Amino acid sequence: MLDKLETKIANNVIFQADYFKIGNVDELLDMRDEEEFDSEWMRVYDFLNKIEIEECEQEKINDIRKNSFIMAYNLSESSDIASCVSDDFEIICKAYICDYNDGWLNALIMCYARGEFPCGQLQTLEYDVKECINNMFN
Repeated sequence: MLDKLETKIANNVIFQADYFKIGNVDELLDMRDEEEFDSEWMRVYDFLNKIEIEECEQEKINDIRKNSFIMAYNLSESSDIASCVSDDFEIICKAYICDYNDGWLNALIMCYARGEFPCGQLQTLEYDVKECINNMFN
């Protein structure tokens, strides 16, 4: 799946040309800094950061982070937006590897699947993380 995700990012399948033309960059970033989004993001990040990832998988995650950053930067012309996307894809990949299901994280993944930049209040979902990630490929 990580190989497929990397290919989809590299081929602009996940990020379309108008992906980040959804609003003011500062407003989008402010919505990610709001307590509800930030605390949930950090909760998921802290949990996944404690999990040991094999070196080969970590290298693939690093490649996905790099490619998602480049694509997001090229489309948004914002290094801050690109950093958020890169960080999001790190936790998405780690969740996939360890089969971590979390309603909030699955909602974040589904934002990407719908072509939306995740920010603000997310509607938590009771999907399987792998199902959510597969939705990004459609």
